[in-house]
Amino acid sequence: MTDQPAAQPTFREQFTGFAGQITDLLDTVFDGDVEATVTDFEHRSRIVAAVPLTVSGENLARLKIDIRCCLDSHDEFLAVEKSTYQLIATVDREPIFRFEYERAATSKPRAHTQIHAHRGALSHLLSRARHRTPHSMESLHVPVGGDRFRPCLEDVIEFLVVECRFDSRERWRAAVEAGRERWRRIQTRTAVRDSPSEAATALRSLGYTVTSPGNTSDPQDDLARIRRW
Repeated sequence: MTDQPAAQPTFREQFTGFAGQITDLLDTVFDGDVEATVTDFEHRSRIVAAVPLTVSGENLARLKIDIRCCLDSHDEFLAVEKSTYQLIATVDREPIFRFEYERAATSKPRAHTQIHAHRGALSHLLSRARHRTPHSMESLHVPVGGDRFRPCLEDVIEFLVVECRFDSRERWRAAVEAGRERWRRIQTRTAVRDSPSEAATALRSLGYTVTSPGNTSDPQDDLARIRRW
């Protein structure tokens, strides 16, 4: 008897595992109570979480996470439709910065960060350039790597712990690095699907034997996705 291939997990099963990884990560890194809400539909799901951020036990800010998921373009794997990671100050309840990704965005970078701050030199530059809102720095969508190479949640968390010096649990780094490895392995696979010819070239240069499907030329690269802002 031959072993049957494992069945592909359903969208709901994939999302349940994904949501569990996020809540486990937040619980492992931060000491405060994580508030998380999961909305689960057949082909679209959402997780919203809020994490209190402290310095020496004083609550100074919170990390707000909002991730919406859907099926990918092949209707096979879980994909992020939209994600927002915000650092929100307790003092005025306004965002300080936002990391955002919008899968269907066309008029701005799909992956970008927005910084809620003010600097005279930048406002002057934008005014001379006739920007619509020269004194609103957060209106600038700073690109951060597109669909495949954007920062992951683990990158944002390490920024909060290392750069911003928010309190964290003892085992935070191991959890962040494990999650980042998992994320980058997934992104590597999806990047290969976008550009199989480059993947084949890289593998051949390492000594692998790569055979094209059906003994024809390598599959065509998805140039639209590779070139997209």
